[in-house]
Amino acid sequence: MVPITANRKRLCKATLGGIKAVYLAPYRKLQRSEIVYDGVSLLEFPEMFFYKFELAGGAAFTQQQLQNEGGKYYEISLSLTFNRITAFDNMQFQKLLRKDYFLVIQDSNDNYFFAGFRNGLTAESLKTSNTQYTIEFAGQEEELAPFVNAIMEDAIKPVEGVNYIFQDGKDFIFQDDKNYIFQ
Repeated sequence: MVPITANRKRLCKATLGGIKAVYLAPYRKLQRSEIVYDGVSLLEFPEMFFYKFELAGGAAFTQQQLQNEGGKYYEISLSLTFNRITAFDNMQFQKLLRKDYFLVIQDSNDNYFFAGFRNGLTAESLKTSNTQYTIEFAGQEEELAPFVNAIMEDAIKPVEGVNYIFQDGKDFIFQDDKNYIFQ
């Protein structure tokens, strides 16, 4: 057992809670040597493009430490609520389901956390109402979601412009926001 070695003072209440935005990227298995993690922050991560989803509110992010025969792990869950439903939104949100993702969470204090950086999080359910979508992500990780403030500019690249995904699964990003007709 490790003895407690430090005090903790009561901190100022000058911070706001809540999630401002979430960045999503398709999960892919990475070698442990590609990730440098110091126990609190990610220091290195392969460069990857992420899609930014701005939130109006209604997001919930929890990390709970549990234990089983294999040892300790963290159960991670994230619930995101989006306003304004269009036909395009309906099609896009349904494509997210049952797939694994890397998620970077930006809180209201501009801290960035990386959820699912080893195993990814799965988009498990989609709930709809007349005015909102709620997507639930869940997964298990060996560690708490680390801070990624130090690598936000180098490794985590928000997609700019419009992204077109064709039926063959190929992905094209045009930064000039122009429409193109392919025949």
